[in-house]
Amino acid sequence: MLLDLTHHEILSVAGADHRSFLGGLVTNQINDVTASRCLHAAHLTPQGRFLWDFTMLQGESRLLLVVEPGVARPLMDRLNFYRLRAKVTIAQETSLAMLGVAGPDAGAIMSRLFPGLPLAEASVGAVFVLEEGILLWADPRHAAFGWRMLMPVATLPEWRERLSGLTPLVDQAAWEDYRIRHSLPLGGRELIPEEGFPLEGGLLEMHGVSFTKGCYVGQETTARTHHRGTLKKRVFSLMLSAGEVVAPGDPILLPDGKPAGVLTSVTAGTGERAGLGLLYLDDVERGKPLTVGGARVTARKPDWATW
Repeated sequence: MLLDLTHHEILSVAGADHRSFLGGLVTNQINDVTASRCLHAAHLTPQGRFLWDFTMLQGESRLLLVVEPGVARPLMDRLNFYRLRAKVTIAQETSLAMLGVAGPDAGAIMSRLFPGLPLAEASVGAVFVLEEGILLWADPRHAAFGWRMLMPVATLPEWRERLSGLTPLVDQAAWEDYRIRHSLPLGGRELIPEEGFPLEGGLLEMHGVSFTKGCYVGQETTARTHHRGTLKKRVFSLMLSAGEVVAPGDPILLPDGKPAGVLTSVTAGTGERAGLGLLYLDDVERGKPLTVGGARVTARKPDWATW
């Protein structure tokens, strides 16, 4: 399926100090970002709470941060707060646009579009630099996220037409349904800004954290919760029975009415639905009955979970 991701935003970080500057602010190893490799990472509060996540790509004499809609301005303000005397310029890119292809046939579709590239052997995070300033990459979080293309806005109609000839363009609801059913966590949803810890929402399994890179904002809390195993909540895949309409943010309850966690994402409808939620590990491991909005909830670890 073809994803129109033109509502996503892009920041450019350039200047003589741009790598060392970002290195002290993000959860992943900035030096591993190259012309052929991109990374997923996040920026945290000093207390280790999640703020924003992004894909980091090597551009021409700069790094590009691809972020969720509405994130560019607050993230840019935050980075400028830390900039001080660093030789860095931070700006929002408006001349670039992004498309994506996801689904079980995503790799085959991109191979048909670019038959000369070794896409079948590409691992998550692999980047290919194409003509006319176009970047093609396997999403660094998980293979089920598929492929992304970053291109000049002027060439967007041409590439959208070419891709739509190979796979149908789907709306945001279809993409959300796919993401939830594949248990793919999303910044701003399973990773809750200023509230959740990054490891609760699967940032480690989505290849967004390095424990060998050295210090960054929020590093101490992140390392401690990982090495000591002190996290009490994790993101779970959910199945909801038919019931009332529910929405992200609704509490998931124990039989006595106490909260066991929160619903973070849910597919549309009132019949049996899939969802994602942040739940207390003890409540799930003990098999306690769970409900949300009158619907019964069955929770399981995502297939990618290593905890």
